[in-house]
Amino acid sequence: MAARRTPRIPAVIAHRGASAHRPEHTLGSYELAFGLGADSVELDVVATRDGVLVCLHDVELSTTTDVADHKAYADRKRTLEVEGETLTGWFVHDFDFFELRELRTRERWPRKRATSAAFDGRWPVPTVAEVIELRDFEAARSGRRLGMHLELKSPQHLRAHGLWLPELIAEAGVDVATDLTFMSFDDEAIRGVDSPRRYRLFEKSPTPRELGRVAEYADGIGVRRKAVLPKDVAGRVGDPSKLVEKAHRRGLEVLVWTHRPENQHLPSNLRIGSAPHGHGDAAGEAAMLFAAGIDGLITDVPEVAIVGRNRLPGLPLAH
Repeated sequence: MAARRTPRIPAVIAHRGASAHRPEHTLGSYELAFGLGADSVELDVVATRDGVLVCLHDVELSTTTDVADHKAYADRKRTLEVEGETLTGWFVHDFDFFELRELRTRERWPRKRATSAAFDGRWPVPTVAEVIELRDFEAARSGRRLGMHLELKSPQHLRAHGLWLPELIAEAGVDVATDLTFMSFDDEAIRGVDSPRRYRLFEKSPTPRELGRVAEYADGIGVRRKAVLPKDVAGRVGDPSKLVEKAHRRGLEVLVWTHRPENQHLPSNLRIGSAPHGHGDAAGEAAMLFAAGIDGLITDVPEVAIVGRNRLPGLPLAH
């Protein structure tokens, strides 16, 4: 369905907002991302018990909120199987929205990202509607066309608890035509969203057969960085794979995730120093990915990805 693909400047997509600088999935993180020049923000979509669409990466709440500090909800703690993993904690589908709103967000990796952790407790969990409103405000203020990439998280788990994300999106009246791109690892969920922009995500590099099947209903794919820039035995990256070329032949765009600045997340030949939490040449990695022909890079540091994109010949400089 994506055979009408036309070349354009590849997108810098802020992963959960500017999540290297602010706690992920907060209005502060999204606002900063647009301020740093991101073309779009990526948000993970789950739902509360009463069907409100909110932005969280995990259905379990304790990693990125202060739920464990709320004695009133101590009895909500339980153990569940989520997509093959046993998790103990507090789950978003056990909370009505007004209850979830009492919680405050916090940094996922406080030791690695202490600057972000300084903002712990500042923001509640946002709704999808609030992020759309923020995006629209920032677009009007800046005069830029700004997008949103919404990933449907744990759709089958939520469905088992009476919450089917495609239905909730339709019931909420989300205007899918306003530069919103929907993404999921789940075929049924992404097919269920009535949207002109749909992407199928893959944990592993898709086969030619999978590319052909996805091209029947989606506009693109999302893959890990290593699917485009494979590493050698020493952890170094060099020449890109043929995946982007193969996907483009099918009319599919290619998004890559997740670009991060710390050495521990970078190929060995792009690290600077030996400190795992120190920052390496993330701009260099971004430049290599963009040079491989990808259509969008999902990044924790949009300002660094823009530096890498600006190294591409023939592109107008972004800021």
